Amino acid sequence: MTLVGFGQAGTRMVDKFASLKTKDGKPVYNTLALNSNDGDLKELKHVPVENQVSLKLGGLGKNPEKAMAILEENREASEKLKEFITERVRPSDELVLFFAGLGGGTGTSTLVKAIDEFYDYHNKPKIVEELKKIQASTSPEDFKTNLQKYKVLAFKKAQEKFVKIGVVVTLPVRSDGPDVLRQVNEFATQIWTTAKNPAKGIAFVIFADNQHFYDEWNRLGANAGAENYRDYANNQIFNVIHEINTATNGGGTSVTFDPRDFRRIILEGTGSLVIGKVERSIDEITNNHDLTEMFMESIQSSVLHSSIAIEERDENGNVTYAKVHHVGMLAVIDKALEKTGSAFLDEAKNEIVEKLLLTGTVFTGYLEDRNDFKASVYTFYKAEALPSRLSKGLVKEYEEFMAKHKHASFRQETIQQIAATEEDLDIDLDLSELGIELAEDNARADSNEHEIDVENLDLSDIDLSKL
Repeated sequence: MTLVGFGQAGTRMVDKFASLKTKDGKPVYNTLALNSNDGDLKELKHVPVENQVSLKLGGLGKNPEKAMAILEENREASEKLKEFITERVRPSDELVLFFAGLGGGTGTSTLVKAIDEFYDYHNKPKIVEELKKIQASTSPEDFKTNLQKYKVLAFKKAQEKFVKIGVVVTLPVRSDGPDVLRQVNEFATQIWTTAKNPAKGIAFVIFADNQHFYDEWNRLGANAGAENYRDYANNQIFNVIHEINTATNGGGTSVTFDPRDFRRIILEGTGSLVIGKVERSIDEITNNHDLTEMFMESIQSSVLHSSIAIEERDENGNVTYAKVHHVGMLAVIDKALEKTGSAFLDEAKNEIVEKLLLTGTVFTGYLEDRNDFKASVYTFYKAEALPSRLSKGLVKEYEEFMAKHKHASFRQETIQQIAATEEDLDIDLDLSELGIELAEDNARADSNEHEIDVENLDLSDIDLSKL
């Protein structure tokens, strides 16, 4: 699998995956990293140097809007990004993962453009190829009249050959401030809108939440296993994605989760990929029912962000449901629990089917491949819904910041002045108002009668309330 990191946060996430090596020293994942400056890339420890690319723009700061403008105006940087996507990102399988932080400038802006570049290079030509076949088999008049229908038909045929993107982005913490929240809200909306369009080839989006990780890291304290919440977040993202990928693709000795089923869960449909995980000591598990309860707890939670509301009830009592595609259920337990059997999977599956309005299938898997006296259960599914903090929380947090500003009184600070002497007085007079004209000024006025001197334009009458 190919993993691509954009910006400082994205490249650090990918660097965790790059640290994994096979027994003969080969990397488990093909990893690439792109950033706006060389300095941040030097912090990477595992992504091969030849797979690191700098746009050489310097730091773009926590301002995605400004970063996007710079990328569009800087032809060299824009071409370098395009070259990175078309020549360096050469996935050998059906899925490539894009990682970025939505709280910064480089990751957010380059991710959005990279998604478009990837579609234009890898998938759009496949649709065009199918459309040309249709065009060749029909009359020009019919093709023109039914072009939209033929576009859809071409897409459906080409989709089977798509290289799809999985997008993993991190939301900022609340303390990053209102301007970051506003910009992230806008760019997240753009990503989500693109992700819901099947023609763009985005298999799923994970909106991992740094506020969620910060709260957990703060609560765990010394038990978090990381010096700061960012490292904790990267560890969590890496562990969960790698564990599921290996457990469903032959990573254990008794895998019963069919890799083809995992492929369907990941690649079919669109939306958020929600991953739940519950872990217990085997001392806490006495029977099948305990394992079933773990699955029910897992399906209602997420390890990477706040919960997703599968079912919502409005103030009038009306209920709406999020569309849920296929669901995966995976148990990984210590061999000491083998006496419990696997009947708990059927029991848990029945309860989950009752709880969710599924449009797809429930796939189950079971591994007895541990000797650590623990049992872990995973649930993963794709839903056309968002984490609550993203769907409503960012706007609420932004409004709370603005409410504080609204009721605050701001000073207009000035520097106290030392009384001027006569020699220091700066007499500011418009000589033309006094009827005193200079020949040089007259000549300049005649030649520039219809020009606006932008450099010296008076900007004091701008209505700031409209900005």
